[in-house]
Amino acid sequence: MSRILLAATLAVALSLGLIGSGAIASADNRSEQVVFSGTGFGDFGPFGFWVWCAVDSHNPYDDCNGAMYFYGLHLTKHVDGTVSEPGDDQYLMDLTSRDGSIACSLENVPPIVSGPHNTVTASCSSPAGSGTSTSAVVTNNG
Repeated sequence: MSRILLAATLAVALSLGLIGSGAIASADNRSEQVVFSGTGFGDFGPFGFWVWCAVDSHNPYDDCNGAMYFYGLHLTKHVDGTVSEPGDDQYLMDLTSRDGSIACSLENVPPIVSGPHNTVTASCSSPAGSGTSTSAVVTNNG
């Protein structure tokens, strides 16, 4: 009787995908999402950013999209690029505009806290300079 119960339990578990490659495959399709949003000040004057990234998604959309702007330079552009995770709660976004007028790296200082209380540093080759936002919102959902 116990063998019949075990066989029935395994059959139900396999059909629901609780055991086997189905559960593992669906876990691999999930991705972590990271958003940086804020304003700050740097060598180039006041600047701002809003960028969304997918981290380790193992799909063609494993990248970043958003916007950066530099108020004093009257420069606002769509940016895209890549994201890496050098440490726990630490993200590094390498971003460029299609015309090359913006080429920056944004990196948060861990730990991530709720609300506009995070520090994000910007290091840019175009426009040349660096800056800091101490009131950025940083979210990670994964």
